Amino acid sequence: MGHTRVIYTDATTAEAASALKNSGYLESSQGGLFTCPSNPIKVYVVWGKSSYFPEILSLLDFSPRIQIHLKSRENGADLAELALNTANGLRGISPGTLVRIFNADASEEIPC
Repeated sequence: MGHTRVIYTDATTAEAASALKNSGYLESSQGGLFTCPSNPIKVYVVWGKSSYFPEILSLLDFSPRIQIHLKSRENGADLAELALNTANGLRGISPGTLVRIFNADASEEIPC
């Protein structure tokens, strides 16, 4: 069974790419897919209004510009750590950026 964490943010895709690259992730030639040779977590950046996890979208108090999906078949704890690092990276790149993280498997928010 896999694990999924989702970051909802008003950051741009370029800011998300910078934050992920700072964590050692590289964008694939497919665009929007980021991988890291030393980590099994795959990261997808999609438009904020995409209809993934509509039950979570309904909980947001802002309209996200993008969603960052972190997926792994292995350790959910690594996902939470990468999600928090990415959120902090987004805030460092663009102070005031709105960010909310959810455990998509349980529709629960992760404090950040």
